[in-house]
Amino acid sequence: MEPHEFVASPSWIQFFAERDNPMKDNHEDALWYWSKEAENAPYMPTFQVRDTESSHGRYAAQTKFIRGIDLVRFHGHACDGLFRGMYAMSQALGVLFPDGIIDRTNLRFLSRNSSCLGDVGAYLTGGRVRFGTQDVRNRPGVWYIVQNMSTGQTVEVVEGEGFFPKGIMDLESRISTLTESEKIQAVSQLKQMQDDWLRMHLFPYRPDDHYPVREIPFTWEAVPYENKGTRTDILYKNVPMGGE
Repeated sequence: MEPHEFVASPSWIQFFAERDNPMKDNHEDALWYWSKEAENAPYMPTFQVRDTESSHGRYAAQTKFIRGIDLVRFHGHACDGLFRGMYAMSQALGVLFPDGIIDRTNLRFLSRNSSCLGDVGAYLTGGRVRFGTQDVRNRPGVWYIVQNMSTGQTVEVVEGEGFFPKGIMDLESRISTLTESEKIQAVSQLKQMQDDWLRMHLFPYRPDDHYPVREIPFTWEAVPYENKGTRTDILYKNVPMGGE
């Protein structure tokens, strides 16, 4: 062993695991962030994805499933923007992958610079700014442009005009102008309005009812980010099996 090298014994591993895990007596959380309305939504999309199996490839032989609750855990909360993005992205990916298996090694996308839409797009496509496969445009609304990098096939999905209520958008834009005491009521009111809209207007309907998708001609522009890197797992994803 080299000087100062630390090798964790099983007892130390257990100690750190218990110390750093506030749920050590119950490894399931209470799912306070996932509503029964979302759980029971009849058309909530589920995404079957294909990835690589290690840092240097290859394609994994099996797929995995991503559900709404996974996106909530990644994003941090269940908001209207997250669900709207999820419904919209299900439409785009359904066209690009008619067999239902989404190749997350082979996609890039554009969206509005929204934390909700950006997180949904990144999680479901694998696109990242730092790899030149995610970018934003100053265009309002819920929309995505998603491209298959191998074939160039590109689709655009846009939320139907007028589907999301103006009253919610107005309150969202006004909150920053309110006094601190006014914000207390406004933030609570806004969340209730968003939750009510999800329950009554989004969850009961199919994604294709409000998120039309179409193929478009599209030339991807290089992402203006100087520190872009390369995903080595994608570089070697097609290396044949062998060598075990």
